[in-house]
Amino acid sequence: MTDKMDTYKERLAVLKASGDLSAEALGLMEEMLAELTELNRSNKALRRVILKSGQGSAMSTRLREALYE
Repeated sequence: MTDKMDTYKERLAVLKASGDLSAEALGLMEEMLAELTELNRSNKALRRVILKSGQGSAMSTRLREALYE
């Protein structure tokens, strides 16, 4: 995803330099890119949490205690 993000940033910089975008469109594009960056970061964090939760014990605490008795 970072490759796409870099591409989007480069393309936005080209459009900004050429002056093809209005100030409103440029602001919207920058806002959307910032939101995309934040969502990407959040997605990575959630994936890490899911992976960690899957590695833990699948037994409940009560079941484990009952088996040890």
